[in-house]
Amino acid sequence: MTALVAGACVLVAAVALDIAYREMREATGRQQYAMLASAAAHLESELDTKRMLLRTLAEELMAQPERSRLHEVLARHPGLRSAFADLALMDAEGRVLASQRGGYLHGARFAAASCFQKTLREGRGLVSEPIADRETGGAVVLMAEPALDAGGRVAFVLCAGIDLGDSSFFAQLARLRPDATGHLFAFTRGGVNLHHRDRGRLLRSVEDEAVLEGSVRSALRGWEGWAEGRDRDGAESLVTYKQVRGVDWVLGSIFPADKAFAGIAKARRYAWICAVGIALLAGAIGWATMLVLLKPLRALRRHVHAVEREEAGIEVLDLSRQDEVGALGRAFHSLSLKRQLAEQQLKELCLTDPLTKLGNRRQFDHDVALLAEQAARYRFGMAIAFLDVDCFKAINDTYGHAAGDAVLREFGRRLRGLTRPTDRSYRLAGDEFVIVSERLETAENARRFAAKILRAIRRPFEFEGAPLVVTTSIGIAVSRFPVPAVGDLLQHADAALYRTKRAGRDGYTVKELSTPQAASSTEVALRYRPAVQ
Repeated sequence: MTALVAGACVLVAAVALDIAYREMREATGRQQYAMLASAAAHLESELDTKRMLLRTLAEELMAQPERSRLHEVLARHPGLRSAFADLALMDAEGRVLASQRGGYLHGARFAAASCFQKTLREGRGLVSEPIADRETGGAVVLMAEPALDAGGRVAFVLCAGIDLGDSSFFAQLARLRPDATGHLFAFTRGGVNLHHRDRGRLLRSVEDEAVLEGSVRSALRGWEGWAEGRDRDGAESLVTYKQVRGVDWVLGSIFPADKAFAGIAKARRYAWICAVGIALLAGAIGWATMLVLLKPLRALRRHVHAVEREEAGIEVLDLSRQDEVGALGRAFHSLSLKRQLAEQQLKELCLTDPLTKLGNRRQFDHDVALLAEQAARYRFGMAIAFLDVDCFKAINDTYGHAAGDAVLREFGRRLRGLTRPTDRSYRLAGDEFVIVSERLETAENARRFAAKILRAIRRPFEFEGAPLVVTTSIGIAVSRFPVPAVGDLLQHADAALYRTKRAGRDGYTVKELSTPQAASSTEVALRYRPAVQ
């Protein structure tokens, strides 16, 4: 039970912690995505601001009759110098009409840029792929904003360069990095790095990052979200991607998993410690509860064992309880009574003749030895009488075995009615019966007892409504104290019976044993009475 309780607690804790871990993981991923979305919004706002500056400048230049006087216009907008690395005014053929820094970025670079050509074709502002700055060695992107005439044709194009190494452009991204160990980066949908904490990674392929290669490819195709993978050093990391609206750029962040999920892991450890503690406590409480609840059952078990070992009676069982233990006690009590009854019945079957209900030979052997021991202890005599049903074979042959059984039953019934409380009657086998009498010490008493038996047996028996004459032959051996050996007494009683049979049956012979020395001889001091007819 303790193991079940503890196991249940651990299982519930494992499931709950797994659910909590997944939820907290999802929450951390969503938090990182929200942070990256904020950085992307800032970057979108920054790009929109620069576009508005270029659009405003283009409109103002359209109103100037001398567009070559760009410097005068720029002087009225000092913020342009800090917003762009360079600014150039170009006609539709790609010639530089004016430049903010006098050729810092050559007109040929602008004219050759794909965004410039695309701007001429589409008549709208565009942002180029990042390129290397020949003078500074850094990375720049070019922005082109067309100015349209009344006919909708491109009159000129304002081209601006944005230095990607300028701290002000990606400053918000640096402030929003997830942790001291994590970092943000940006790349184009073409797979070129725009921003990275390692400046040597700029303008190189983002796939070299080897951070969840599948998720990088998905981000290049427009997917955004968060996933788990390994960084370039093989460390487990939380990676997040967000598409930048208005340009083909993607923002990403890398956050080491051990830092991202540190709080979750700590909470998980504490939760496991608490869960194990609760499981042990619940197990201990369950153990103690079961000990208390099973105490009556253990007591019942001890009592049952004591009854089985016959160290106590069934009265030790508590039958007054109204619970399951009391029901078990009452059931065992009932079974014990039935068992005792069954044992008693079995004992009676083993020691009783089933036809006459008298004791059988096994009972006789047991009782006669016990009576001889008592006679020697209490100094009294005893007598043994052997009886046979006369001509019993003729009764069976003439009337059948049913008549013989009826005679034997009635014979046994009459013997039980004649014997005293100190007498015991037995059927040894067939028509042979024995009566053992205590304190029947004189031949005269034995003769009166034998005559009484003869009179009772001579009364007609009935079988199927017809009278049936039955007689018996009796041989009695009588001894005063000290009583001889039981075997000798039995031999004398058997000899007296045969004496009666030789004398013509339906009578008795009493053989009185005066002393143990006389009992040892079958010819000395034997007094016979002729059979009484």
